[in-house]
Amino acid sequence: MAAEVTVMQPRMVAGVFDDRADAEQALRALKDAEFPPDQISVVMLQTPRPEVEEHHKLHVDETTGILAGGALGGLAGWLIGATAVAVPGLGALLAAGALVGAVGGAGIGAATGGLIGHLVDAGLSHEEAGYYHERIRHGAALVTVRADAGRADEAHAIMRRLGAHDYHTRPAS
Repeated sequence: MAAEVTVMQPRMVAGVFDDRADAEQALRALKDAEFPPDQISVVMLQTPRPEVEEHHKLHVDETTGILAGGALGGLAGWLIGATAVAVPGLGALLAAGALVGAVGGAGIGAATGGLIGHLVDAGLSHEEAGYYHERIRHGAALVTVRADAGRADEAHAIMRRLGAHDYHTRPAS
């Protein structure tokens, strides 16, 4: 009789950060924990609120393609690629890491559907993906990590320790 082999499927861990400084700390902690940059993503609006001061704005450097300026600037450059795309009804969306293909390759009109579709394809429910879309729309940063079960639990703990919540632990509205 052949022995059954259990294959550990990677899963996506998502963390919503209402404070971008907390998201930056989480990215740094994930990097320090040696999560590969191709397993980590960050996505957010370029300017979450009109009252954000100029020095906190983010942009994608046109020559390097790396996020620069303000919170997350240097650290997000460690992730794979970066893109900025105008999303109707959402504004300028920034993404770095694995989500770049979802929003950058989706085309301007389909970028939001690309993000939601990517999250659903990664194993999240439509409700979860919709929740993350809404949090981004309201100025939060979304950090995701794709890892096997053991590392996924570690990523979840790191992000929770640094102020993240997710669909299941969201604050009451």
